[in-house]
Amino acid sequence: MNKVSITACIFALVILSGCASMPGSKQASANNCDMPISKEDNVKLDLIERQVAEKQYYSALAYLEKAADHFPRVLRLRAEAQRNTGMLDEAYASYRNLSMTCMSAYGHAGMAKILATRGDIPQAHQQMLKARRLAPSNADIRNDYGFILLAHKEFKGAQREFMTALQLQPGHPVAIRNMVMSLILGGDSRTALRMAKNNGIPSSEFRELLSQANSFKQPTIAGNNIVRKGTAL
Repeated sequence: MNKVSITACIFALVILSGCASMPGSKQASANNCDMPISKEDNVKLDLIERQVAEKQYYSALAYLEKAADHFPRVLRLRAEAQRNTGMLDEAYASYRNLSMTCMSAYGHAGMAKILATRGDIPQAHQQMLKARRLAPSNADIRNDYGFILLAHKEFKGAQREFMTALQLQPGHPVAIRNMVMSLILGGDSRTALRMAKNNGIPSSEFRELLSQANSFKQPTIAGNNIVRKGTAL
C-alpha cells in the first residue's frame, strides 16, 4: 500500500479507536504529579473532564482558557479538546508538554495519534511504543498501540495488544471492536463474527466493520469517504 492508502486506513482506525486514552476523573486527580490543587480548582477540572467525555470540546476549551498550564491534568484536557476540534498543531504542542510531566505516557500517545492521522506511521509507532513502555498496564494505551500495529498489518501482534487491553479492562468497548477488526483483517471472519455476537455487537455494526476491513485492504485515494470521516477524529 502507498502512503496515501495507509493514511486513509489509519483515519478509519482512529474512528474505530475513538478517543480511547481518556482516563476517569479519579485516576486523573491521582496523576497530577503530586502538585497541590485547591478544592475549587479540582471541581472545575472535574466539570471540564465531563465536558470532554461528553464531546463538548469547544465548551471545555472555553473553560480551559483561564486554567493554569502547570497542572498536567489541564494539559491533557486541553490537548484532547484541541485534537478533537481539529487544532492539531496546538494539540501536538500540548501533548509534547504533557510528555514532560508525570503523565508522560498520555503525551506520547496523543502525539502518536496526531502523527498517525498525518500519515507519519513510523513516528506514530515510535511515540505509541514509548507510551506503552511507560504505562504497560494501561488498557487504553495497549489498545491504541494495537491499532498502530494493525496499520503495519501485524495482525497477531495487534491481537495480543487488544487481548491484553481486554484482560486489563474487561468489556473495553473499543478494544473489542478493534479485536473484531483485526480478526477480519487476519482472515478469521468466523471468529470475528462469534466474538461480535458474544459481545453484543449488532449485525449492522459488524457489517460496517467488514466494510472498513475491505477499505483497509484496497487502494484508497485521498478525498474519499474514509478520509473525510476521519478528519473529525
